[in-house]
Amino acid sequence: MSTTQAILLLCWRIGSLYDSGNVDMAQIAMAKAWISDRARDVARWGREVCGGNGLLHENYVMRALTDLEGVYTYEGTYDVNTLVTGRHLTGLSAFTR
Repeated sequence: MSTTQAILLLCWRIGSLYDSGNVDMAQIAMAKAWISDRARDVARWGREVCGGNGLLHENYVMRALTDLEGVYTYEGTYDVNTLVTGRHLTGLSAFTR
């Protein structure tokens, strides 16, 4: 299975769980963290495959990479999503009040 297929299937599964009301924030956080990280890797690989042409704006490869940087940091950074997941798995919070 390719990374893009895994990303799509995870999005579909989380969406199905959300629609049925059987998802919690830890599952969503874990999915967001993993998907944004893998998508950045796919875009970086695409830029590398295209060589110098991958840097050109009209080829959309670099645009996809810069857009994914925003996804990686927007709506809770990758790090925050992993901390939410870790709190769910261990019961220990990295945040204090």
